[in-house]
Amino acid sequence: MTTAAEELETEVRRLRIRIISLTPAQLDEATATAPSRRQAIIDALAEFSSITSAGREVPWLSDHALADQVVVLLEHGLSTSARLSEDERDDQIRTLTEAAVRLRRALA
Repeated sequence: MTTAAEELETEVRRLRIRIISLTPAQLDEATATAPSRRQAIIDALAEFSSITSAGREVPWLSDHALADQVVVLLEHGLSTSARLSEDERDDQIRTLTEAAVRLRRALA
């Protein structure tokens, strides 16, 4: 596994823990980039989908599913990157990692 992939997996674990720890009231709180943490997560899900899934719509499930949705989309991106050329794979993993870090910081 590449260092870039390991970094992404670390961000996946961090985000999962961070999102699970948010209460409904905390999800309602605004961030610097979104009217609420919930919306920041929803926006990030759309970004992850645009990077790895041709922008397919991510369905709204519930607050309880947000962490799972983030994990699934990021892990999907990691697995689909294995089918790309080395340069494309590195670009996709780096782009996903940057998006994951932005989300984690927005949720802080």
